[in-house]
Amino acid sequence: MKRLTDERVMSELKNFKTYQMEDDKKRLIAGELAQLKQKKIPFHFLKFYKPVLSVFVLLIFLLSASFFVMNQTTEAPAGTNTRIQSGIEQFMNGDETFSIKESKDFSLKENENGSVLFKTDGKTVGGIEPLNEDEMVKSMNKQHIFTSEKLDSYNYQTTFTVDHQKTMEVTQILHYYFTSPNSQLNYHVYFHTPFFNEETADDLARSFKIYKDGKWIEGTEHWSLSTEFATPTFAVLLGEKDKLGISGPDFNAGKTDKYIWHFFGSSNEVETLSNGDFKVTATNKETGEKEKVLVQSAGTNQERLVWSYDMPKDSPLTGDAEVGSIHSVPSNLKFSKPGIWRLDAYFGTKRFGYVVVDVK
Repeated sequence: MKRLTDERVMSELKNFKTYQMEDDKKRLIAGELAQLKQKKIPFHFLKFYKPVLSVFVLLIFLLSASFFVMNQTTEAPAGTNTRIQSGIEQFMNGDETFSIKESKDFSLKENENGSVLFKTDGKTVGGIEPLNEDEMVKSMNKQHIFTSEKLDSYNYQTTFTVDHQKTMEVTQILHYYFTSPNSQLNYHVYFHTPFFNEETADDLARSFKIYKDGKWIEGTEHWSLSTEFATPTFAVLLGEKDKLGISGPDFNAGKTDKYIWHFFGSSNEVETLSNGDFKVTATNKETGEKEKVLVQSAGTNQERLVWSYDMPKDSPLTGDAEVGSIHSVPSNLKFSKPGIWRLDAYFGTKRFGYVVVDVK
């Protein structure tokens, strides 16, 4: 295609056909434009209907909310606090107090908020604090829990946890949560190891008592007599099925008799059973006193009551195939007087379980 020169462009433009509008048509169009300018554009309310309605509905909602808040404020008694009180606040405003057995190994430091610390040489080795339900759950959630179980042989409903710490000064913390039968409080009693072991902590925890207006709340300590049960091999034992049982004659005060303890369980129980010396603590229901009932060197001039039988730690377990137990321990027992007795069995410092017997 050849490029057009300026002369050629001018020539083409001169030959391009043009058109002109007639004067009548020009006047007609100008008149119509003038009429449009004089007409007023009508106002259409519907264009603003939805925005106005939305604002109106919003105002009604805000007014209703304001009236509701004012009404609630008016109905609530003066000074009413809808916030859930902490355990400390409930304790300070309530009618409960508590106590625990004192020891020469540590001192009890009472704080202004009602909590207590166990102190020795300026160090905290345990304590007691009132908690509400939420605080108890949060306390447990913070722990590195190794063991968590419900215990039924204490004065009150009890949750027990073992919290692994493994710091320079604390290996574990043993936590007891005692639920008050009188209120919504949970009393958190805790012990640091190695200053306390499971045995000493358990002994102190059992001494914990709650009072209402100065009167001891006895709680629901488990004193139901243990019942007989049959093992998979049809042996009959007295105790707790799949946990702990004892076989032997009837229990009679002042008489030494032979009994065999049978223990059941899996790997968790094996760890406890391998923990060392076998110990039995007998607690009298009527007096609450703890006594020795294991007899050493029975039938000889050396016969005496002892707290425990020596057993090397990690010694082999001696199960009884005829009974189906994973471990068994023969013993001689002697009770000082008739009554209901709870026998708590330990291996080393670890409590395994208990039986409750009626001594004639």
